[in-house]
Amino acid sequence: MGLRIARPSDSIPISKDYGGVKRRDVVQTIVPASGPWGEFTDTVYCDADTWAIGFRQRVEQPCSDDCDDTALNALELLCGKKDGTSVKSITSHNGFWGDWSNFVRCPGNNNFLKGVSFKIEPPQGTSDDTAANDCQFSCSQSSNIRASNGAPWGDWKQMTYCPPSTAICGFSLKLENTQGTGDDTAMNGAIFECCAL
Repeated sequence: MGLRIARPSDSIPISKDYGGVKRRDVVQTIVPASGPWGEFTDTVYCDADTWAIGFRQRVEQPCSDDCDDTALNALELLCGKKDGTSVKSITSHNGFWGDWSNFVRCPGNNNFLKGVSFKIEPPQGTSDDTAANDCQFSCSQSSNIRASNGAPWGDWKQMTYCPPSTAICGFSLKLENTQGTGDDTAMNGAIFECCAL
């Protein structure tokens, strides 16, 4: 595995305020299946009266047999109003490696992210671990959405949903810090906050 150096400013723990203040209308936290490594970053929230309507993801594409693959590195949620107007995006960490996809969003009005699942590669022993490889969301009034840049390893886990009359309004990444000469996995998963609609 090749050595890569992350910028010191990207290391965990994260205390930057990338999102809005904590929401008072959080109804439930959902915890989709994730990889075994990493720590949770600070939770970030959409502003009051907005919810997640789309997302983009940062993924390192397969590099080669002599490189340390990390696959999924970060997520960014697009927050919007009930009329479908996007307001801002939120993330709790930008990740370390890879490229960002374009934003993918739930179509139309009153259509929010309500469920999520990750494609997770299990631990590989002495081989290269990647943990989370891809992410998909379920929209409240339409089918699932995915970005086009997911990595190839692992299996899709069960979709985890917010309760009725709620939608995703915040999240925290489960992120493994850079390992120096060790095996990096970067993002392993996330937890999501569901707020009343």
